Parts: sequence; C-alpha cells; structure tokens
Amino acid sequence: MFEVFIFTNGIFLGILLLLLPSPIRRANVFLALFLISQSVEIAPDLFDEDSALLPETAFLTIPLLFYYVQLLIHQKIRQSQWLCLIPALLTNVLLWLPVEDPDEAALLTQVLISIPFYGFNLYLLFSMHKNITRHQSSLMDQFASLELRTLQWVKGLVVIFLAFHFVWIFEDILLLSGTEAWVLAVISEVLTLLSVFWVGYHGLRQKESQTEIHTDEEKASVPILDKSDEEEFERVKAQILAHRLYLNQELTLRLLAQQVNMNEKKLSLWINQFTESNFYHLINQFRVAEFKEQLAAPENKNYSLLGIAQNAGFRNKSTFYKAFKELEGITPNEYKKSLNQALKV
Repeated sequence: MFEVFIFTNGIFLGILLLLLPSPIRRANVFLALFLISQSVEIAPDLFDEDSALLPETAFLTIPLLFYYVQLLIHQKIRQSQWLCLIPALLTNVLLWLPVEDPDEAALLTQVLISIPFYGFNLYLLFSMHKNITRHQSSLMDQFASLELRTLQWVKGLVVIFLAFHFVWIFEDILLLSGTEAWVLAVISEVLTLLSVFWVGYHGLRQKESQTEIHTDEEKASVPILDKSDEEEFERVKAQILAHRLYLNQELTLRLLAQQVNMNEKKLSLWINQFTESNFYHLINQFRVAEFKEQLAAPENKNYSLLGIAQNAGFRNKSTFYKAFKELEGITPNEYKKSLNQALKV
C-alpha cells in the first residue's frame, strides 16, 4: 500500500511539472521525467516483476536529475554528457533478449544492474554536489537576494540520494550474508516518499536560477588593482549608501552597475578584491546597518523585527537572521535586548 502511494504521487507530480508553465520549462521536463523514472523503479513491487512492459530505470533516474541541474546552471547539456544514457539503453536492450534459463536471466540482471549501479550513480551524485556548491558561490557574486534562485534544495535531494545508495549497499551486504534487512527496506521507502514530495514542492516553486560561471581562465587573468581603484570603489560604496540602493529587494549586480554607471565585471572584481567577499555579503552589510539604525529609532518601537528587516531590504526572516548572526555574532533578538538595556542606563 505504501508503494502504491509513492508510485501514484510520483507519477502525478511528474505530469504536473510537465503541464504547468514555467520560465525553466525545458529543465522541468527532466525533473518531471526524473520523478516518473523514480516511480517506475518501484513498479516491480506493485506488478509482475517479469512484466515485459516495465522498463529498467535504475540507470536512468540519476542521469535525468543530472541533466536538470546541468540546464539550471549552464543552460545546456554538452554532447558528451548524453553518453550517460548509454547504461540505461544497454541494460534494457540486454535484459529484453530472450534467455532460456531463468537463473541465467537473474544472474544477468544482477551483473548488469547491481555491480556497476552504485559506482555510476555515486559518480553523478558527487559531481552534482560539487557543481551546485560552485554555483552557490557564483550566485552570491550576482544577487543580493537568493530566495527561490538557490539550488540548495537540489543539493539536499542529492544528499538524500547519497543516503539511498549507502542504505542499499548495506542492505545488499546483509542479504549476501543471509540476514533479513526489512528495517533498511522501510528506511528506503521513507526516503523515497520524502524525495518525491521534496521534488514536487521545491520543483514547482523553483524560479530561473542561471548565472554566469567564471572560468579558471577568467580568474587567472585578473588585473592588478591599485590605490586609485580602491578610491573609486569607496566612491561607489558612498553612492550605494547615499541613495540607499540596498533597500531594493530585487537588487542584482547588473542593476547596481547600471545605477552607479560602471562596468558590471569591473564592479564584481572590485567587490571581490577590496572586500575579500562577494556582492551578496556586501549588500547584506548595508542592510544590517540599516536595520540597526531603524531599530534604534523611537518611531519604530512598535514594529516587529521582521518588519524592520524588510524595510531594510531583506526579503524574509531566514535570510535576515542568518546575515545578522554572521555579521554581528548574535541574533537580532539578542541585539534588541542589549539595545534596550543600554537605553535604560
């Protein structure tokens, strides 16, 4: 019954992703196929395992997720990356060949799927984890607000599937030793259900998350900056402060460059070099300072912390609390208490 629930919801959410309009519709096709493929993986538990109508998707599910991530980050799938589909195609072709001995067919299934399955999928999962981590850093050079742009939820999904594979490996070891592994089977089903709803919820909310990824060649050709560059950067910071440009929740590096009338790449270079950080953290510094100023103003004493934070340019509570704690070393609530105590003295 549990498998039926997972199967039907996975198929339903996959079809929903295919039908709903989205600015990243091309990427969502692969996310939808990923959900459907994952659902088909558990189909043998619901139907006849020997049914010729059921394709083998063990080698297909993770490559589909890989293509989704690739399209979000790089907007294209390289020709060489389509080779990741060869194991899925080869496995289905070979498993559909007529085999006289059922034991021989079972052995063929084990050799073709179980043995190379873990290495192939783990390689793709670790590659996705690495690419998403690099992408997160690039986003911080481009955007002051990362909500619904970040691929952190996909990174969480990758971690879930890494957990899947280690559970499966342990389960296989126990089965080979003749030990029942029903507890691990339950854990696997729970992880499957979690991943289906995780993808459905976040996939439907995901906005376009594309940004330029700087290559190693670009980083190697960074020009040497001098004192005049630093003075110019200080003037740019003064413009940001004077015009309170950081209050715009939709502020991006490109928009800021236009507002201060300078080259976007040069501005990014200045920020990275002179602050030893990135655009995201620079703007949050201005916003935290604005929050502290507004919090101390008597006319704002009836406002909530979140209300003041939003007036200072932050979009939501989690981003605000994280930025404030990183910069101040204490939470906004702790800061407010210390401020109130100082005012009473």
